[in-house]
Amino acid sequence: MSTLVTAKREWYRQPEIAAAYDRQRFGGASGTYVNEREIRIVAELLPRRASVIVDVACGTGRLLPLLRSRAATVLGIDGSMAMLGQICDSKSVCHSERGEESVLEGRMLRSAQHDKLLQADAFKLPLRDGACDAVTSIRLLFHLDDLRPILAELRRITKPGGTFVCDTSAWSPRSLLPLGRERWGDRVVPLSGQEFRRLAQAAGWRVRQERAAFLISPYMYRRLPLPLPLALEQLERHLPRQLLCRRFWSLEAA
Repeated sequence: MSTLVTAKREWYRQPEIAAAYDRQRFGGASGTYVNEREIRIVAELLPRRASVIVDVACGTGRLLPLLRSRAATVLGIDGSMAMLGQICDSKSVCHSERGEESVLEGRMLRSAQHDKLLQADAFKLPLRDGACDAVTSIRLLFHLDDLRPILAELRRITKPGGTFVCDTSAWSPRSLLPLGRERWGDRVVPLSGQEFRRLAQAAGWRVRQERAAFLISPYMYRRLPLPLPLALEQLERHLPRQLLCRRFWSLEAA
């Protein structure tokens, strides 16, 4: 396991980091806009219906309501119990459960909304081969300095023809220096679209769609008065996608 991955894991396991996660990234009117925009893009890239969808690195569970509308069974997986704990509201407790047939090990939880949650290692998921019709993983890959293991593992749990929706960072000032490390953790890892396509293909994925978004960091959109992020979104449509800093992907399991 790389030093960067170890540092990221320890960072997100801290209760105070988990408690501040949504507020820092999606607080206020512009933060709500950023959150809703990302979820809208994921919705456009996902299949309309599926039997089983798994959200890997589900964090505070912001994708789970969308996934519940698309699948009969939804499972949220994260390595941080502190992050999973944010999914339970203040009036309820996440209850431990024995794993189901498709879960070989790990601590199964259930939230007040009856979401199935599992604390597990994303590089070694306790799921059967081909257990999922679709997998989502947003704001994960740009934390990793080697995508080959995670792409291979997510391909293993996805049935042939299934879908993987994810995102990558095309560029970021935090790839050079871990600016704001106290609030945001260690550096992020940008990746060109060409390189991601190569890595995805080598892991057994075909690219269905690529969607470029955000002219500058989504966090900067969140800090601006709402009219400015809305205007920037309109401007993005007239600019070469190479200038945009995020890529959203829909991949098909070959």
